[in-house]
Amino acid sequence: MARFVIKTGAEFANRIYALGNESKKAIESALTGGAAIVRDEINRGIQGLPEVTGITKRGLEESLGISPVGEREGVYDVKVGFEGYNDRGIPNAMMARIMESGTSKTPKHPFVGPAKRRSAKAAVDAMQDAFDKEFEKIMKG
Repeated sequence: MARFVIKTGAEFANRIYALGNESKKAIESALTGGAAIVRDEINRGIQGLPEVTGITKRGLEESLGISPVGEREGVYDVKVGFEGYNDRGIPNAMMARIMESGTSKTPKHPFVGPAKRRSAKAAVDAMQDAFDKEFEKIMKG
């Protein structure tokens, strides 16, 4: 958790006002940093996948990305996922799902779920650190 010392009075009011105007920057920085850690861990999982007809590691690697930070009714989010289509016109997200869950003809090779579990603590810690740094900058004025 962030720790800081605030004097009461006008200084306190000014800092709280500054936080209100700058909090979005701190939130976006934290979410983007955490998402990058998860994305990198999923990429490491892709490296361990076997080559399967129609599913290439390169295609999955190139399509994996992070969405812009979204905000809806005060709730911020960011998504890590696959976009676009492979060279056969099949959605990369579908190809990733096939590898993750398998089909009647393709055995499953989970890589997203394990990557999420492996990276969860590091992502949360990175988000907390990034938010704390931005928060301290804002509160120090």
